[in-house]
Formats: sequence, structure tokens, C-alpha cells
Amino acid sequence: MTAGQTVDFYPPTTPTCWNGENCINCTIEPCHHSTKIQEAIRLIQIGARGRLVGELTELPKKLIKRLYLQLHERPSRQGRTPYTDAWFAETEQRMLHASIVWRIHTRIAARTERTQARQLLDVFDIYHFTVPRPLLDITRIVTVIRLTVAGVWHKRQCDLCTKLFLAPSEEESTTTCPGCKLYHRHRCRHCGTALRANPVGRPHSACGQCNGTPTITAIHVPLNSRSSS
Repeated sequence: MTAGQTVDFYPPTTPTCWNGENCINCTIEPCHHSTKIQEAIRLIQIGARGRLVGELTELPKKLIKRLYLQLHERPSRQGRTPYTDAWFAETEQRMLHASIVWRIHTRIAARTERTQARQLLDVFDIYHFTVPRPLLDITRIVTVIRLTVAGVWHKRQCDLCTKLFLAPSEEESTTTCPGCKLYHRHRCRHCGTALRANPVGRPHSACGQCNGTPTITAIHVPLNSRSSS
């Protein structure tokens, strides 16, 4: 890849060592150092700031600055990554993607043989290959992880689909996941029928068939059981 060139696909993260060794505690110094450089290059390619790359790889600042200039032909933006959930709270779709990233990271973080940089790269790759239209870049993904670790967001269980999702800690009344909220903007919460469009006023929450009454499924009782009773 030439300097400054943008690509739509990035190669996979650093492959597992053929010797079966743990890269975190690798005793071969040149191999260990080259792995960090490979991780730094991948992080820079997908948009990570130089400060974040330094925190994850512990490489010298001069080396990271040189890599960033060679790859992007400009210096990295200064400052830390955003530490607020204001951007996510604007739409349910953003919160849905945040929950997806959190679920992926929960699985990846359990594999302790990976470095922090490798874990973040794996989360980024899996998220971008899973979601048809990703909304979160590497900076937003890091923000999701940090907000969860800090306790700003807590996991909840949806009362409709029973899946776990993220919600602000102060919103104790939130029991419906963003995915179900988006789905039921167009479907009746009680019977699942598609709702009619309402161009004026508040959107419909129940269809005209059930009128907001939960559907009760009839139980078929065989005739022989009735006669015996």
C-alpha cells in the first residue's frame, strides 16, 4: 500500500505464532518487537490516533509518529479519544451497534493470550465483517469499551427478545434493547402486525387488529379429554 492510499479492506491481524508461543511473553525480542510494529501499523491504518497506538503497543513515540506520517502523510491528531456517550445516545441505531461491539469484545477479551492491541484489532475486524453498514470507527469502538469498563454503561436484559444489551447506568427503567425499539417502530408490540404510517402526530404503537390488546393463543383441548372430565 502506498503512502496516503485508502483501501476498503485491511489484511487480518497478526497470525498466531507457528511455535505456539504466547506473543505477550515472547522471549524472542526481534519477533516480539516486530509483532508490536505490525499491530501499530494495523491500528494506524484503521484510523487509531498516535496516542492510542502508543498506549496499546508501548512503542516509542518517535517511531509511532514516523509510522503515522509514512502511512497518512500527515501527523496524528492530538488529544485523547472522546469519553462521553452523548453521540451514542442520539439514536437507537448507534446504541444497537455499541451493544454489538460490547458483545464481540466480551468474547475476545476472554482470550488472554492476545495483547490489548490484538484484541482491539480483532473486535474491529469482526464488527466490520458482521455488520452490513458499520457506524462505529476505531475511536468509537474504544469509547464503547472504556464506557463499559468505567461503569457508565451497564448490561441489561431485554424484556422482549431476552438478549443482553448496554444502557446508561442511571436509566434504571430501560428494559427494552435498541434493536427491539427500532423493530417495534414499524410493528405492533402485541401481535407483530405491520403498523400503518402516520404522517401527522405520534407514530402508532398498536395496530387496528388487536387495538393494543395482547394476543391470546387458544388452547386446543381434544374431545375425549373433555368427556372424561
